[in-house]
Amino acid sequence: MASHIAVRFVEADPATGMLDLADLEAKLSPRTAALYLETPGYLGTIEANAREIAALARAAGAQTIVGADPVSLGVLAPPSELGADFAVGPTQPLGVHMNCGGGTGGYIATRDDERYARQYPTLMISIAETLREGEFGFGLSLFHQTSYGLREKGNDWTGNSVYMWAVANAAYMALLGPQGFRELGEVILERSEYAARRLATLPGVSIRPGPFFKEFVVDFTATGKTVRDINKALLARGIFGGKNLFGELPQFGQSALYCVTEIHSRADLDRLADTLREMLAR
Repeated sequence: MASHIAVRFVEADPATGMLDLADLEAKLSPRTAALYLETPGYLGTIEANAREIAALARAAGAQTIVGADPVSLGVLAPPSELGADFAVGPTQPLGVHMNCGGGTGGYIATRDDERYARQYPTLMISIAETLREGEFGFGLSLFHQTSYGLREKGNDWTGNSVYMWAVANAAYMALLGPQGFRELGEVILERSEYAARRLATLPGVSIRPGPFFKEFVVDFTATGKTVRDINKALLARGIFGGKNLFGELPQFGQSALYCVTEIHSRADLDRLADTLREMLAR
């Protein structure tokens, strides 16, 4: 008998960018297998009601999957504290540069529960006793579930490039350490907030409300100019503008998604704001 999987999208509150809890409750049912939530989300919004959302999903008998930018975890609560059963996200922010569409990878983590662990792909390493009492080593566990042990039924497929990015990720995280992660997150928060404040002072420009991390939405509708024209003019001055959101989110008007990270200095952000001010005055 063929199974049927349906994906339902939950509305967001247009005023805050947060998930609409009333719409979520209306769509949850005993047939709901899992709820996927990103915080920070696609538009950079930090979901303030994440714990309540996970509790609603659990009450309906559903699993909660939280997508999180690993760089944000130095300053934001981790998925485990939000009530997530699964945590997923990209590893590209962890010291991997983009190149020809590559340089990407991801992570997945779950609660410490055997029913989850038995579904992990590739090679799981576990602590093991040795012949000498009190001495421990490490060995492969659940080897039969991998494509190495059972080619036709393995849960995995991993290319060599993923292993190489994992080495870069490990080196990056080791060099940062816990304090470094916190400082990195604080720098990103401070610089992205600074950029948003500077841009909000420009005539006709507004910033969509809500706490954010890295990304934020800049609304140019009241300037009378299109994002396409603004980005074209910025590029002529050696600046990449924000992602044009008009095609996918026309209800936002002439809005663009800007992203600020640790690689952007205050001088870079001042140059962006000053250049935009000059362009919009024409």
